Formats: sequence, C-alpha cells, structure tokens
Amino acid sequence: MSFGPTILAMPIRRLLSFAVLCAAAMVVAAPASADGPVVDVVEISGPIDARLTEFVERTLAETDAILVVLQVNSEAAVDDAALRLIDLVADPRVPLVVWVGPQPAVAQGVAARVLAVAPIRAAAPGVLVGYMAPGIAGSGETAETVAGDFPGMADLGVVSDRIEIGVQPVPGLVDIVSPSIGQLIVGLHGHEVLVRGEIVTLSTAVADVAEDGSEVLRPSQDVRFSKPGIITRSLRLAIDPEMTFMFLVAGLAFIIFETYAAGPGLAAAVGVLSLLISGYGLAVLPVNWWALAATLAGILAYTIDFQRNDLGWKSLLGTGLLLYGGLALVDGGDQIHTSWWAIVLIVLGAALFFGFALTTVARARFSTQTIGREHLIGKVGTAGSDFDHEGIVVLDDARWRGRTESAANIAEGDPVTVVAVDGIVLEVEPARE
Repeated sequence: MSFGPTILAMPIRRLLSFAVLCAAAMVVAAPASADGPVVDVVEISGPIDARLTEFVERTLAETDAILVVLQVNSEAAVDDAALRLIDLVADPRVPLVVWVGPQPAVAQGVAARVLAVAPIRAAAPGVLVGYMAPGIAGSGETAETVAGDFPGMADLGVVSDRIEIGVQPVPGLVDIVSPSIGQLIVGLHGHEVLVRGEIVTLSTAVADVAEDGSEVLRPSQDVRFSKPGIITRSLRLAIDPEMTFMFLVAGLAFIIFETYAAGPGLAAAVGVLSLLISGYGLAVLPVNWWALAATLAGILAYTIDFQRNDLGWKSLLGTGLLLYGGLALVDGGDQIHTSWWAIVLIVLGAALFFGFALTTVARARFSTQTIGREHLIGKVGTAGSDFDHEGIVVLDDARWRGRTESAANIAEGDPVTVVAVDGIVLEVEPARE
C-alpha cells in the first residue's frame, strides 16, 4: 500500500477492476437456473450497509431453494437499514440457517443479533460472536437496551463483549458447530424447522456405501452461492477504514499530479474515480470529520512543499496530519478497527510519492522532444495566478509551476517569457512590450 510504485499500482489495479466490473454489468446474461431443488448460500461479508441489506432481502424474497444458508462474516453494521435483517431472519418464508464461518469469521452488531434470532443457528469452531451493542457502529446504542431486547445474551457475554465458539454448541446462541458449509448441509439432513407455523423436515443428504462397506452421507442437493451484484461489490471495496483512506489519498494525489504536471488526462480520471469510491466509504462509515479535515490538510501541506520543489517542515507536518487522519478517520468503537500498519504504509507511500516519485514522473513527462526544456526557453505564456515569486504559468494550454526573480509584480493574466527551466519549474519574467 505504498505510493511508489506499489501505491500507484494498487489503486490502478483496483480501479481498472472496477471499470471492468462496471462494463460487465452492462452485459445482459441469462439468469442461472437449476434442474432440481437447490440450497442457496447467501454471503454476508464485511460491514453491512443498505446495499448489502437490500441484496439479502431480495434474495430471500425471490429464492426457490429448499434451504437458505446465510454465511456471515461481518464485524459491524453501518446503516440503519441493516436492522431490517433481524425481523427478516426471525420469520423467513423458507427454511433458513445462519452460519458464522469459516474460521476466523466474526459476527458483531447486527450480525450477532441475526444469529441469535435465526431458526437454525450455526457457527464454525474458532469464530468470534458478540458486541451486540451497538447494533449500528457509532450509533451510541447502550448495552442495557440490547440486553432488554435479547434476554439471556448478557449472561452469555455477547452484548458488550464477545466469545469464541468452541467445538460444542452454545445454548441460546449456537445450535450446531460445523467447520464448513458442506458438512453443515449434510448435518442438517432430517432436521426439523418451523417455517411460518409449519414444521418442515429438511432433506439435504443421501447415503452412499463406501468401499469398506460403511455408510457415508453426501449432499443430495445442488448448492448455489449468491453474492451481491457487480456494482455493489465494487462500491463496497471502500467500506473498510484502510481502503477508504487509501482511495482518498490516492485520488487526491492523482488529481494534484494532473494539476501541477499537465492538463486533465488519465491520472485525473483515475483520481476522480478513486475519490468516488472513497466517497462511498465516507458516506456509510462512522467518520470523524476532524480526522478527515486533518487528512486534507496533510495533503495540502505536501502540495505546498512540492510546489516549492522543497522538502521542509510542511512535509513533516503533512506526515503527522496524515497519520492522525488515517488512524482516527473511522470511529467504530470495539467493532471496526483500523490497522495501524496499513495506515503507516499508506502515509509512507504518500511521502515518497510527493517527495520523489511525483517530481521524477513530472520531469520525465515533460522532457520529450515534443516539449523539450530548451524548446520552452524564450516562449511567451500567461500567468495562471498571481506571483509571489512563485505561481502558475500557462504555456501552449499546459499548466506549469513557475518562479520569478523579477522585482516586478506579475498578476494573473499577465504575459510572461520563459528565461530558464529548472526541472519542472519554469523561470519567467514579465514579457517585454
């Protein structure tokens, strides 16, 4: 997760993947169908937002399966819409089991409540279940309220804490302990479940005779795995704190590159797309807005030093602001944690990008035969900003960093002549009449 070259490659790889996914979304494909009864496995992974909630609701409403397994691995819910899953799972229209797994999966917040109310409750050994309060990360819901709504959960230690599931069921929370989906489905054969007032006996396995003459059970139904659509999966890339921060920093860096090194182009497009993905994360996660402000201020400090072609105290300040901004960006309490080492790598990448990579790439980009440095000397351009010794020069529709040693004031719009080129900085003076 560093900016050069890893920090450059990772956002581009992810963003190209995002573009491919979006393009694929426009291709109309025939829906998959099964010849006989199936078992649907619906994945609930990562923070639960409104889009994931709508996917689960739609799948449960439209499924033709004889059994639905909700495979859960979610550390928190980040949208009030997730609360709808509790009533939906408590009274499903088809036989339903909630399975937390595989290890090292977790079920926290709404995910833990969904497990608690499911008709059949299952988990893999070694998974963690708990932190039912708050249901929505950052909502401030108290443990007392949750304990009142879910009697007995406080005694199990899963309201304001979490427990590790062992090899035995946990009465009141986990009915079946199974390490895999396949073993779970086979183990449910003959299990009775109440569905809308009617007892349904599950038929999910058949017996085969092994070579040694023993009887072996195997799944009798096809298993169909369901995941959210392409657009939802792409947007949900950003609902981890580290990814939100990385896309935010990368987006700003790419846009700054285009602003100071050339006119709008590919880097600007990648930057805008990065900011859009990051914006989704900022919209759904419980964000500390002062940490976001610190992040923006850190990027600004780096930019000022880059414009001056110097690494000074502003860059050091920018590093500190970015570290604080990344570590404090999301306030998820006990449920959502930010990996400090990932933030350190991203900030280190930003420092390398602004301090070395950006200047090097910009210099190489403007050292071609078409736009050679010597070729620029003597050309007349326009001041793109007021100069206080430094400013912006517009030359042949390209924006350059400019510097002047002239005592005369240069205002925005004034004609200027290039007298020398220092790397990617044009030395200019007021154009003669």
